[in-house]
Amino acid sequence: MATVNKISKAVLAGLFLWSGFAPLEWWIGPYLGAALLFMTLTDQEIKKRFFLSFIAGLSFFLPLLSWSGKYVGAIPWLALAILESLLFALIALRSFYRDIPSSLAFASLFTFIELVRMKFPFGGFGWGRLGFTQVEPLGSLYPVIGISGITFSVSLLSTLIVSRLFRFLICLLGLLILLTFVPQTIKPSSSIKIDAVQGGVDSLGLDFNSRALSVLRRHVEETSKIREPGDLIIWPENSADVDPIKDAEAANLVQSTIAKTRRPLLVGAVEYSPRGPQNSSLLFGSNGDLISRYIKQDLTPFGEYIPLRKFSEMISPYAKRVIDFQPGYGWVEHRIHGMNFPSLICFEVLDDDSLAKGLLGSDFVVLQTNNATFGGTSQASQQLQISRARAAEFHREFAVVSTTGWTAHINSQGKVLEKLRQYKPGHLAMTVQGYSGNTRAAHLDSKIWLLLTGIGSFARKRTI
Repeated sequence: MATVNKISKAVLAGLFLWSGFAPLEWWIGPYLGAALLFMTLTDQEIKKRFFLSFIAGLSFFLPLLSWSGKYVGAIPWLALAILESLLFALIALRSFYRDIPSSLAFASLFTFIELVRMKFPFGGFGWGRLGFTQVEPLGSLYPVIGISGITFSVSLLSTLIVSRLFRFLICLLGLLILLTFVPQTIKPSSSIKIDAVQGGVDSLGLDFNSRALSVLRRHVEETSKIREPGDLIIWPENSADVDPIKDAEAANLVQSTIAKTRRPLLVGAVEYSPRGPQNSSLLFGSNGDLISRYIKQDLTPFGEYIPLRKFSEMISPYAKRVIDFQPGYGWVEHRIHGMNFPSLICFEVLDDDSLAKGLLGSDFVVLQTNNATFGGTSQASQQLQISRARAAEFHREFAVVSTTGWTAHINSQGKVLEKLRQYKPGHLAMTVQGYSGNTRAAHLDSKIWLLLTGIGSFARKRTI
């Protein structure tokens, strides 16, 4: 009976952790989940800790990542959830008691494991970090301590509460309040008017671009409905489903759009190089000339390339349909009206260090994404939630543009000012405020957090 009770608590802990993410987005959930997990692991021997941690991980990642199996079946989804749960279970490496060292170790290990998941394996998959869930209650802390600092704070607060270590809890709360007064070097710069075009696709799923030029024509048509274009028009990832540089018809569609609007146009394109396809962000000037090109660096494993291809193809026949994309090398800043902006492409919002490099010197941020391959799941809402946290962390406004939604304007505090309806073509006019300078969090390399949390994980470790 005692074992069943522990398993039930582990399952409930994982579900509470999941509830902090879309579609529920209950910010209090991660506190409850972390607290319950800590209580469940307290005073347990190592084998039970690993088992219970793995169960908690499964009940967290299975619902969180359910979108990953929307069109490819249950096996890839289960494999991903199990892999993430095994990494999550590393929190059992340390024994826990209701004392200060254990609370510190739990919060440190939790944060450390999130960073490991962000980097490993296959370049990492940092989905499901607690730091993405607290924009409402802890928004002012993001530019100071970043995503990892938020995760550490949430997990530490939770363990101090359930351990009834109220004196230390008050000290921690006082410290967090003081951190909100840390001066930043951020200043407003110019502003720019942007039109984000959500053209839609013919059908959701892996074959969203099965008809050549169909997605491109949709974005051309929706752009033609803009009555008074702003300073820049942006299209989402994969909006040009045929190479707009090498294909004459695709190039004509892009060029005719620019000629009609007489505005610069940012296009998310699939280009073809001698090495293979590339996921590109192309900025065309108002005269139709190509001003700058950024090629996505952080490719999505199993989506844009297949690691362990032979093994992957044995697991899922869909792996054979994936043609390996070729990554870019280094960030390229687009520039418009004296303002610099990077274009993040889809999952590039996940890696702390890459983002810090990409946003260095930027005035605002454009996120180009294509969510059609995940259908009517919560994937797009979870990605928007991540984007909100990043906007608050770097104190930059985000112009998010998607083929099917969410297309949105996020301010520098992480608040969604306006967004389009999902799955319905439309265009969103927004005035984006630029900023200069970098937040304190932008300088916190993940190696710093790995070192600090690695040390904290085993401070005053007791025997197992």
